[in-house]
Amino acid sequence: MDRVGVAFDGFVPTGEAIELARRAVAAGATSLWMAEHLGYREAAVTCMAFVLSTERAVVVPTAVSPYLWHPTPTAMALATLAEAAPGRVALAVGVGNPLFLQESGKELLKPVRAVREFVECLRGLWSGEPVRYEGELFRLAGARMAFRPSEAIPIYIAAMGPDMLRLTGRMADGVVLSAGLSVDYVKHSLALVREGATRAGRDPERLRRAGYIFLSVSDDRREAVEAVREKVAFLMRNRFLADNIASAGIPIDQDAIIAAVARRDMASAARLVPDEAIEVFTVGGTPRHCLDRLGQYSSAGLDEPVLAILGRPENRLLALRVLREFTGP
Repeated sequence: MDRVGVAFDGFVPTGEAIELARRAVAAGATSLWMAEHLGYREAAVTCMAFVLSTERAVVVPTAVSPYLWHPTPTAMALATLAEAAPGRVALAVGVGNPLFLQESGKELLKPVRAVREFVECLRGLWSGEPVRYEGELFRLAGARMAFRPSEAIPIYIAAMGPDMLRLTGRMADGVVLSAGLSVDYVKHSLALVREGATRAGRDPERLRRAGYIFLSVSDDRREAVEAVREKVAFLMRNRFLADNIASAGIPIDQDAIIAAVARRDMASAARLVPDEAIEVFTVGGTPRHCLDRLGQYSSAGLDEPVLAILGRPENRLLALRVLREFTGP
């Protein structure tokens, strides 16, 4: 596997994340993805810490939402990162989680248009030329950058629904799929990306195909399963995962999970996640089991698995050994 990323969610102190980033790069990680979960550690700032603390690995703030970020300061932030680490910066754009957007007073309106206009504005600004853009959601009246990236900044779209997946194929440099998808749903999602690319006259094979995967490794399978349960519950607060859940045929009360997460009652939310869901939607278990499961996601079409490593410190070290073996010759 030529490209493997490690994901960070902002839940742990920044110093702890930096140390794990260093260890992950030493184990073979080629990219470090920092999530922009509202109320947790900020993505672009953390990515700057990553590029100054590691070598080689690409950093990716994700998923930057057009409902919260304006194209001009976003272009500035990413160009600043790219100036500090030329060729080591990418960006993942996504609408964000509906629950957290609502808490911040934002309504999820016309998400496909919002992402398309946002990406078009970013690319215009990174050209260094004055940008005049009259969109439905964004307007630039001659905005321009005083400096520009020395290399193109790849843009992934964090896509879930069919229209967003097709848009990704039409215009993005790559797709990054949500964590918590079954192997079959990964295949289904990538097929829609290919469809969008083909209709737009683009070569689907040139698109990067990334996907988040929760990884929990332990010699004790039960320990590995329990380490990932709460993360799955947190993820399932997102209604965009409803089709993925339904397609797996696993009975899950997603409305109850969303209500528990809204109350920040993560223990109750976790109790609503059955073992079967953890087996289907994550990679958790012994090292051998995890290597086999990662291989299934790779065979489904992911060429850049992005691993969210969970568990106690000693289990995270075990996961890094799995990462090293997975990226090895």
